[in-house]
Amino acid sequence: MHSDDDTTLPAWREPGELPVPFADAIEEWAVAARAVLIETARVYGALITQAELASKVQSDTGIRAGGPVRLWIDELLAAVTRSRTADEPLLASLCVRLDQSVGDAYLRVLEIAGRPKPDDEDMDAATARFACYEFFGATIPAFARPTLAPRVAERRAARRPARPAKAPKSPKAAKSTAKSAASGAPAKPKPKTKPKAAPKPEEPKPKLCPNCFTVLSTSGECGFCY
Repeated sequence: MHSDDDTTLPAWREPGELPVPFADAIEEWAVAARAVLIETARVYGALITQAELASKVQSDTGIRAGGPVRLWIDELLAAVTRSRTADEPLLASLCVRLDQSVGDAYLRVLEIAGRPKPDDEDMDAATARFACYEFFGATIPAFARPTLAPRVAERRAARRPARPAKAPKSPKAAKSTAKSAASGAPAKPKPKTKPKAAPKPEEPKPKLCPNCFTVLSTSGECGFCY
């Protein structure tokens, strides 16, 4: 969160390193930050990181901070929020951390704006960003809606458990299911078929006597004709 005593942080104006009260530095940075955030809002889906915004405002104003960005970015975004008009959406929602989450700085912004703490600050910021794109004239695709920042969405998708894949149905089973669905009747189970019995070996045909057509003995001689 922001420092409770911002006056302990040094700031100076270049060139010459003329000291600037930190509260005055915040006010000048806020004017520059507002312009940068409005420019960002005019491009649908655009975001700016806290480090990028901090670097930009210091460059635009010529005032340098003598402390890390994390110690004063909350107060900078709070100052931008204080300067907004009544109907203006939260420009600070466009400013994200390196991982594209909004973090504690956005909670401070909501506090300044008099809004309750949401259950999901990143989704709340997504809604506020979408309002910024609309308000400041970005070209918004048809059917677009508020969406999480890409990296936030990717992390959440990676945490979801994967669904087990279903085994594909055989063509016959799929055809039977389709017929049942069309008729409204449940598919009938296919009757089980009994395994086929092994064929019995054919008995050899008896040899007949060519004269009387009686069955010959094993010796091949006819007992009637010989």
